Amino acid sequence: MTQSTSESQELQSRADRQQVTASAFWVSLGILTSRGLGFVREIAIAHYFPRTASDAFYVAFRLPNLFRRLFGEGALTVSFIPVLMDFIKSDDKKGARELCSAVFTLLFVILSILTLFGTVFPEVMVKPLTHGEGYTAIAGKVDLTIHQARIMFCYIMLVSFYALAMGILNSLRVFWLPAVAPALWNVSTVVGVLFFRKQFAIPSDVLAWSTVVGGVLQLAILIPALVKRGYVPKFTKWWGNPAVKKVIRAMGPSVMGLSVMQIGVIINTFMASRLEEGSNSWINWADRILELPLSLFAVSVGTAALPTLAGMWSRGDKKGMRDSSLHSLRLTFFMAFPCAAGVYVLSQPIIHTLFEHGRFTAHDTEMTAAILKVYGINMIFAAGVRVLAPTFYAMKNTWLPAVAAASALVFHVILANILIKPMGVVGLATSAAISGALNFSILVYAYKFTGERLQFSEILPTIGKFLLGCGALILVTEMYWPVHDFTGDSMLGRAASLSFVI
Repeated sequence: MTQSTSESQELQSRADRQQVTASAFWVSLGILTSRGLGFVREIAIAHYFPRTASDAFYVAFRLPNLFRRLFGEGALTVSFIPVLMDFIKSDDKKGARELCSAVFTLLFVILSILTLFGTVFPEVMVKPLTHGEGYTAIAGKVDLTIHQARIMFCYIMLVSFYALAMGILNSLRVFWLPAVAPALWNVSTVVGVLFFRKQFAIPSDVLAWSTVVGGVLQLAILIPALVKRGYVPKFTKWWGNPAVKKVIRAMGPSVMGLSVMQIGVIINTFMASRLEEGSNSWINWADRILELPLSLFAVSVGTAALPTLAGMWSRGDKKGMRDSSLHSLRLTFFMAFPCAAGVYVLSQPIIHTLFEHGRFTAHDTEMTAAILKVYGINMIFAAGVRVLAPTFYAMKNTWLPAVAAASALVFHVILANILIKPMGVVGLATSAAISGALNFSILVYAYKFTGERLQFSEILPTIGKFLLGCGALILVTEMYWPVHDFTGDSMLGRAASLSFVI
């Protein structure tokens, strides 16, 4: 009987791992569509607006983006999905729908207050980010940032409701539509920049208003899917609901952990504002390049794995969780290692080909490429964190990732202040990369607190093979440099040459 049960669990675990791989494919497909259009958006911003305008927009967007991570697709999703999965696994549709409605109502109350405050008093939150001498020295730059933050603050509410809808649909094994929905935000920005920027007294205002329109569109496209499945949230009483209390208890440490990460973003923004103009834009563009491959494999695998891991935990299959985590890491590293090597060696031609035209200068290319080179190395550790963290979230253990993130942040602040003096903005990126490695190492070590050791040594031979392959990749690419010009005058020729190498 015991052997039969063990075999049954093993078969179920294997099926779950296959489900993660299949779901990850659909998430990747949606993300590829969205991120591809995101590149077009970033290219349009870099081409049509000077660094003063792009810096102002990216810093202003930090605020709604920060609260989106805290109350939206960050803390809410990882705390909400495991609780919702308990209802779905027990086939309690009434309880699942009541939970969705109660969380929606609570979220509406919190976000309404936050949006009102941010719209009326944006300077309270913007000015601490823009105190650096490299920022305040440009006349009108701080005022422009405050003005655009006021316009965009309602995006917090829109994107948080999108995150709730995404969490519901992911729990129901619908992955592609929520992953592709942000593409509408990118389309909104591109259309706004190309056709409507001249309609505004301040042309860069089109970026802020396009963000709001995009937020409406990416939420609206998910509503029919919720209607079809009978999961459209409604206003209801949330206090006294035991399931909501579970979500709130799980959100506490998760918000703390994500707060640590967002504090890191704020610290980076402030430190960059002390450096030369364009630093915030360079960091943003390098980050956007990194996010494409990272989202395709790490985020997609992590998103697809969370409901599966939560199901394993609810039935007590700890060994299955460990095997699934190792499977997810192998799957992620299979892409992360060659992507990291490629980004490292091709950072300059990538930035030159994508961005260097219009208002984007050769100096912008040089600085963005230097940051991207460092971020390429960090890709492996960032991917590992995004795959391992959902394992803890599935167990409703959100405090361990919070401790890991807090430890890495403290280390980052100390190291950044040392490296930023001799290395400038590249020192800031280098500190972030080293801190990312520390964060990943802590999560690997902390896995033993789940009751199963991760046995990271099991995938070391696989990593060794990947490293050998990366060495060959770098060697061949370096040999290709002398015979092909990645920086010629023809953008089409540069793109074709770069695409061939990639």
